[in-house]
Amino acid sequence: MHVTGLKCLKCGEEYPPQKMFEGCPQCRTDTFVSNVTVMYDEKLADKIGRKTFEDRGNTMWEYLELLPVDKENIVSLSEGGTPLHSKNMKELGLKNLFLKDETRNPTWSFKDRLCSAALSKAKEFKAQTVTIASTGNHGASTAAYSARAGIPCVIFTTPDVPFTMKGLMQIYGAQVVAAPALKERWIIMRKCIKEFDWYPTGNYSLPIVGSNPYGIEGYKTIAFELCQQLDWEPPDYVVMPVGYADGITGAWKGFKEFYDLGLIDSKPKMVAVEVIGPLTNALEKGLEYPEELKFRETVAFSIGTNITPYQGLKTIRESKGLATTVSDEKIIEMQKILGKEGLYVETASAAAVAGVKTLVSQGKIEEDAKIVAVLTSTGLKDPVSTKRILPEVPVITPEISQLRKALKETYDYEF
Repeated sequence: MHVTGLKCLKCGEEYPPQKMFEGCPQCRTDTFVSNVTVMYDEKLADKIGRKTFEDRGNTMWEYLELLPVDKENIVSLSEGGTPLHSKNMKELGLKNLFLKDETRNPTWSFKDRLCSAALSKAKEFKAQTVTIASTGNHGASTAAYSARAGIPCVIFTTPDVPFTMKGLMQIYGAQVVAAPALKERWIIMRKCIKEFDWYPTGNYSLPIVGSNPYGIEGYKTIAFELCQQLDWEPPDYVVMPVGYADGITGAWKGFKEFYDLGLIDSKPKMVAVEVIGPLTNALEKGLEYPEELKFRETVAFSIGTNITPYQGLKTIRESKGLATTVSDEKIIEMQKILGKEGLYVETASAAAVAGVKTLVSQGKIEEDAKIVAVLTSTGLKDPVSTKRILPEVPVITPEISQLRKALKETYDYEF
């Protein structure tokens, strides 16, 4: 392992490698906290080249030198190595759009990268109980990797979370408990961390700081894979759906590390797609850090956050990137379009591609740019949202006339 410590993203204060899940204490106020990020030995540049990662398999752990754990502590379900689809989508008018398909991960979302790294570190720290507050993907992934690590897992959720998500968490052996509201989950989670030294994979802090910093390192491997999949020529833009900005921050760090190691000659602009828009608002107002906006319900509930940690704003500004918001109507429309391309993705994933369409139409992304949109999770995580936009399946007798009528009336299809 080549980890040398942790460093604050805002003030630059450095700390030894340790359990540090509430951000930088030097920067903390009643309204703000900055994230810390993992630092690595600078001498790695002398040891790593493009050939380092050849013939190592097809998981995120082929990049072990740039991940924060020793080999003997790896907790893996063969996450990473996800396909990159090239799509000439007529609806968008784009020839250089690529879709990074994270639905192929073990629990069908990109959270598996975070949780593999976080649980590997939990094993190193000899954690006795793992915990997370989640309404979906993060909880399911935490449960699966805790099971793989052989560490008990307690998940705090809310009563209105669909059974699909609760069932995914429970089937992996997690103890799932609901609290009345989102922030109340964090209150009980925080008490367990403070009193019993439970190990968190996600946020429990107010002000919000985001996920486990060691877990966020797992998202770097999205960038690493993209560089290799695109023959070491990074895209112009990487577009991701954003809630607490863990994924986009980790991916950006991955591109920076490969650039600093001399493996790539350029870095992409990172683009955040939101539904409520704390990053979009902060950029428009020139804020130092995102402010909390009014909450509203959305079909893309996994990114339906009204506040985003500092890390997201720093990532967008540092990469000279963009942020935009998309409506539920545009998200649903894009989910159907992607379905016709053979990709059934969660509404949050569809939001990323809807964001591409919005920004291209506004002239903020060039039509000939090389763009990667990250599809973060499968639509099977939230079939209820899909059901609302699809017709009822018609029931017919085995007569051709009935078939013709049903296909015409339900699907406007004739033969």
